[in-house]
Amino acid sequence: MAIRAGGMREGMDRLKIRAVMLRMVMAAALAAAGCSTAPTREEVLSEILKDIHENPPGPSAEAPPAHDTPDTPVSSLPPLSEQASAEAQDEQGHSEAKGGSLRIQPDSILQISVQEDPSLDGSYHVNEIGAVELGYVGPVILFNKTEKEAEKKIRDVLKGRDFKNATVKVRIVRASYDSVMVSGAVNKPGVIKIGAGDTIALNDALLRAGGLKPSATGARVKIVRNGLLSAVAASLEGEEYALVSEDGKPAVPDVDLRNNDVVFVYSTGAQAGVADGGEKEILVLGEVQKPGVYRFSAAEPCTMLHLALKLGGFPMYANKKAVKVLRRDKDGVEREIRVDVEKVLKDGSPAHDFPLENGDRVVVPARRISLF
Repeated sequence: MAIRAGGMREGMDRLKIRAVMLRMVMAAALAAAGCSTAPTREEVLSEILKDIHENPPGPSAEAPPAHDTPDTPVSSLPPLSEQASAEAQDEQGHSEAKGGSLRIQPDSILQISVQEDPSLDGSYHVNEIGAVELGYVGPVILFNKTEKEAEKKIRDVLKGRDFKNATVKVRIVRASYDSVMVSGAVNKPGVIKIGAGDTIALNDALLRAGGLKPSATGARVKIVRNGLLSAVAASLEGEEYALVSEDGKPAVPDVDLRNNDVVFVYSTGAQAGVADGGEKEILVLGEVQKPGVYRFSAAEPCTMLHLALKLGGFPMYANKKAVKVLRRDKDGVEREIRVDVEKVLKDGSPAHDFPLENGDRVVVPARRISLF
């Protein structure tokens, strides 16, 4: 920029000199032709000196910087057009959303690099508990973490191993399948695999679970978010929805399930199963070895004692003294009944036993343990 401005000013000075010389030549030519009005040489020189005095050559008011002064650097790139800017923002948002939604699961493949120690760089398989064997560092549990969360976890572990700095990069090369579980009054209860980072509609999940059992009249669902991450998912609070409309027709709510969600389907009809020969279904949740639906044929006594026998007993941390039985009447009103199952199991007396009805939900709470 400085060189270009100096060159322009020098060119203007040369033009001025040429103009002076031309005026002198013209004055001489007119004088030679005998023109009386022609200015003399002295008059031309006087006029030129006057012009120079009033407009001296040299640096202008906007003088350029010295030649050893660098040009002012460009502080930013030219702005994008509106369309290009919108496309860039969309692409960035999509990338962030995809990266943020993927979480590390068993059987994932991770690409890990540590700038301070390249010997740790490589591909790592995530084992069944969600951990990777990071070389001499040992196992690092990254279960259900995003790439950024995994980077922070590894960085913290390395700093705990006397790394002054730890520049860690984690990329999910292959994301394993995500899972949801459907249990209760469905034909094929179990775990359903979905794409990594995807969701599945409740209606689709019920279809993949074989649909509802014919005996599941007045069916409802309880959805426990991230229930697969808890050993006591059945006893946790969840979202409850009816699977029938007010006029009694099947109606599945528009609800999406995400990774690790658990769906419990249960019947609320007091007379359900009578058409099937009197079979009864009891949904058992909470602190038991195998939560789910337990069936009693028409020839079996359907009581709390016999249910306990089907369960094979209760874990030591189950509160058998405050087992809850949730039951709906024909008007759909739910009530809770407390049963002291410990007393029932102690003497086995029919007088202390509690009869169960088809569609009952039995919830076994956890026992409170005090350390003081």
